Amino acid sequence: MLPRENFDSICASVCERRGWMRNADQVEVKLDSGRHQIVHLDYFEHRGIPLVRLHSIIGSTKKILRDRLGYALELNFGLPHGSFAVKDDLLVLVNTLLLADTGVTELDACIDYLADTGDYYERSMFGADSH
Repeated sequence: MLPRENFDSICASVCERRGWMRNADQVEVKLDSGRHQIVHLDYFEHRGIPLVRLHSIIGSTKKILRDRLGYALELNFGLPHGSFAVKDDLLVLVNTLLLADTGVTELDACIDYLADTGDYYERSMFGADSH
């Protein structure tokens, strides 16, 4: 089985077990707080190695003071995995996985972490539940 097909199968299994909604290249996670967070899946290759970049949107960089963006970079060092990044005009929480090596446990933990942590920062910086 090709890495992408294997990953898709693992992702479908994780989403079914957790009750998450998967739609094309994103997973919607319903959080215990009643809020939700969407984790986007972007497939790509680097030096011939298939990867998937997962990211959760926190909010618009146009609505954040510049010193807050600098603070986000300082927070990166304390994150257990993943990091803050800017994608277009959005502050996101991102993590990248090797398609061939990603298993159920790792993918479950990664999506859960990005959704929960992304929502924490979205709520604390913007208040709204929009991503």
